[in-house]
Amino acid sequence: DVYALIVSDFTEATAKLPRKWPDEQKGRPTSGAAKGLLAKAYLTMATAPLNEVSNYQKAADFAGQVIQEADYALVHDIQNVFTVATRYGPEMMWGYNSNYADMNTDAQIYRPGILGGWGDHRVQRQWEQQYPQSPRKAAYLLTEIDGVHYTDWTDDQDPYIKKFMYDNQEDFDNYKSIMNFPVIRFADVLLIYAEAANMANGAPTQAAVDAVNQVIERANGYVNNAAHPKLTTAMSKEAFDIAVIEERNQELCFEFDRWFDLVRKRILKEKSIPSIQQNFSEDDYLFPIPDNDVELNPGITQNHGY
Repeated sequence: DVYALIVSDFTEATAKLPRKWPDEQKGRPTSGAAKGLLAKAYLTMATAPLNEVSNYQKAADFAGQVIQEADYALVHDIQNVFTVATRYGPEMMWGYNSNYADMNTDAQIYRPGILGGWGDHRVQRQWEQQYPQSPRKAAYLLTEIDGVHYTDWTDDQDPYIKKFMYDNQEDFDNYKSIMNFPVIRFADVLLIYAEAANMANGAPTQAAVDAVNQVIERANGYVNNAAHPKLTTAMSKEAFDIAVIEERNQELCFEFDRWFDLVRKRILKEKSIPSIQQNFSEDDYLFPIPDNDVELNPGITQNHGY
């Protein structure tokens, strides 16, 4: 019932929202953003726990419409994806809008103390060490300052999230941020299309390969990278699917997508670090329902394992 309402709302939005807004109304959701989010909903419905695989084709269809309409595109230079100048496009389809009257959280939360920040958001070392060397890694992760690796910093000896460090210095010094936090980006739509088209077709189509390779080529600075090769139609459905999910892990990191990918693809255990794997249970795919809700509503049954 919840998914039916989600699909109904997004479907209505695709029909009623404009493709573009005037400059003075930038930041409002568009029909393209609604189609992208509808595609994401269908992709989730195609995977666990519903596993209604017919929705793969629906996800591919709506993501494909966004691609064909060509209202959005990847920011060419990976260093510019999260700048203030690109917060309204061409890649940012819709985000949490910030301005000087209604600002984002202080940018200090993302920077380490060595850069005058509060160091609230560190990156897990094991994950950073598995991330392939590329221009994207340098743009999305802070691992060095003036050529000094984080393991040699005087404090805060962990990598940090560089994605959200692109406020200008004056704003940073004044505890201001007008960065837009993404709800959906065109890179996400390309990866949704690649995953859905491959699964619906039973093998990677050329269009699916082209979609994911746009993201990979941008990540590599448009040069071949043995550490992060492009995908091909010669891959099996399973191998291609694994590669696309890993591309989502690298491209959409820290945008609140990874947990949902781990859950819907049922890969939480295999992608967790060893210390977490030791205590893994299938019950971990669901959180417990708060006791207060169970006590207030006799129709609610607690999730298994809690």
